[in-house]
Amino acid sequence: MFFDENGILDLDEMIAQHDSFRKIMEDGIVTDDELKEQSDKVVSILQQMEEKYSPEQLAEVKELLVESGVLYAVYQHYAIQSIK
Repeated sequence: MFFDENGILDLDEMIAQHDSFRKIMEDGIVTDDELKEQSDKVVSILQQMEEKYSPEQLAEVKELLVESGVLYAVYQHYAIQSIK
């Protein structure tokens, strides 16, 4: 569900298959409105989580978001450096 056959978290594949991403990318152009809509969606989800989750759970979610962002950033850097 979260990992590929090698036990690696495959964010690129999960993102590419996600309805939000596919909708935004269907014409190959990302608009200001699409960025705003996606940002609003993320903010809404985070606000819902703040209402439902305990401070400890929110801390775990925050850590997951940050570490996922780091993983995605270093993965992108890794992909670029392997091209060189």
